[in-house]
This record gives sequence, C-alpha cells and structure tokens, in this order.
Amino acid sequence: MLWYLLAALAAPSPAEGHPLFYWGARPPIVTVETGADGGTEARVVEVHAAVDSAGLVLRFTFDRPVAEALHLPDGSPVSGRLSASLYVDADDDRGTGFDQGGSDVRTGADRRIDIGSVSMAEDPDEKRPASVLVAATVYALTREGRRRTLWRADDESDPKRVSAHGDWVEVRLPAEALTPGPRARLILVTRTGPRDGRLVTGAVPPP
Repeated sequence: MLWYLLAALAAPSPAEGHPLFYWGARPPIVTVETGADGGTEARVVEVHAAVDSAGLVLRFTFDRPVAEALHLPDGSPVSGRLSASLYVDADDDRGTGFDQGGSDVRTGADRRIDIGSVSMAEDPDEKRPASVLVAATVYALTREGRRRTLWRADDESDPKRVSAHGDWVEVRLPAEALTPGPRARLILVTRTGPRDGRLVTGAVPPP
C-alpha cells in the first residue's frame, strides 16, 4: 500500500489548458441526462457552441474531471476513457450530407467531430515521460457515411485549438474544416441514442 501512495505522490499533476472562449450565460446546445453508472469511461453531459470572429468553438462538458478520465489513480496516463462524437449539419439541409433515413437526426450531417484521448509512451532518448493527449478530428461525410479527414489537432501540439481543463474539452475549429450556417444542427451521439440541438447566433442571454 505504501508503494502505491508514494507512486501517486510522485506522479506529475496533469497540466490544464487555458480557456478558449468566454461562455458567460450561454445555455448548452445539447444536454444529456446521465446517472452515475460506475463505469470508467467519461460521458458528455453538455455541448456548448458559439461563433465569433475566429470561427466555431465547441465546449464538451463531461461527467467528471478530464484529468480523472485521462489518468489512473497512480497518475499514469491511459487512453480510451474519454471520447465524444458530434455530427454537424452545417447548412441545415437534410437532402445533403450523411443519409441514415428520415427518422435519424444525423441525416443531413456534413461533418463529424471526434474527441478522443491517446496515450504516448515514454521516450527515454528524448527524456520524455509517458503522457496522454486530447485530440480532435474533423471528418467530411459522404452520403453513404464514408469519412475523409479534414483537420486534426491535439492539446499539446496546438493548445490554442484544443484545450482540456476542469471537466471541459474546448475545440476551436478552423474555417477550412467547418463553417456553420446560422441555424446549423449539432447532433451528439450518446449511449441512449443521438441528441440534437441547433446553433443559434445573436445576443447572449443575461445571467
């Protein structure tokens, strides 16, 4: 037991990223009701979205601190316990993009955004300790659902685009990967099925 406590104390605390956007009183676009199930995988409970002069920014709020999902109790990194998939119908046209039939809210989606964690092994030659990255990938979708990678970034190589802090992961997307229309639909994939919401531009409601 003593060795476990010493290892936990010696393990470096994961560095948090910086916020990418001031959300103020903006309500979430998608809300998911979820109870504690004792599982190890973090689940998204809210998705926020906003557009400013730099483009679309998203905030995924998880049901636990991100650092808890990225690390074991002894502080060692672990992958596969933090993930999210968000479909975006940028032009609000169900006749274009992904086709899953009229009853599936993902029909019409032009893009898919995946959030995930990737463990990086220790590199003694580079004097680099083992670590875990939070990565975001944007795919273009065909009508049949085939994916083509448009953009990828992680919180280590591009912290101004991908940032993990508290129980949030924020992603600021470049315009060449996704430029949403004023009424774009966002569809979050959950364990109980997809949940959709709509991007609304304009005044921020008061607190």
